[in-house]
Amino acid sequence: MTFTQSLNNQVLRGLILLRIETDNLCTETWTSSTFDPYQELYIWLGQIRDLQLPTKMIISKVGYGVELIAENLSDLFVQFRVEQWMSDRNTTTRLNITIERCELIKAFHDGIIKFIQDEYQSSKWSYIDNLNNTNWGALLKPNNSSGQNWRTRLAMYGGGHSRIPETGRETISNQLTLEQQWLLTLHDVLLWIANLAANGQIREVYALVSLYKNVPIDIALGELDASWYEQRKIELYQQL
Repeated sequence: MTFTQSLNNQVLRGLILLRIETDNLCTETWTSSTFDPYQELYIWLGQIRDLQLPTKMIISKVGYGVELIAENLSDLFVQFRVEQWMSDRNTTTRLNITIERCELIKAFHDGIIKFIQDEYQSSKWSYIDNLNNTNWGALLKPNNSSGQNWRTRLAMYGGGHSRIPETGRETISNQLTLEQQWLLTLHDVLLWIANLAANGQIREVYALVSLYKNVPIDIALGELDASWYEQRKIELYQQL
């Protein structure tokens, strides 16, 4: 599994090429510069690790992409294939192999880590660096997530690209503790702050950081007052 980044060609600048090789077969596809696939890739590999199969993800959203599909054969082995996505004229399966789950996950992990260390230039590709800021090594740990945890994870991430989660985010939120709900809120606020900063809205960034920076401390101390934060949020939004 190898990744390379196009740096010179103006058409492909910033896109990342995923190349998958076996003893007899090889396939490759460009990721999109308008769609961040790496959060999706992490979820997809995590589902393979934790036997939440079958699972699939779309690796590109520009034109005709491909789907990475993994199906369960046993506790050790999966059937892994790469198929065309949204292409009526070409339905050929580009790759179809049997491989150990741990080997498939490690191949992606090793390819990503080598790419980050050797050549990744996030400034050429994305403001929000979901590739470099993801703990890919966590995927190499033993299976420790139940099916229910994965439904919760998918709902918290917004269901994943082109997925309809079995349990929606609102339903999941109602099943979380107050502290867990506020951690989910912080996740959304961080993404919001990043988008504001990218658009130069510094005043709004400082205001949000000032409001939410003490939430982790309140949670750690067991002193979270949700009603106070809700009221302060309303006042802040009126000021902005």
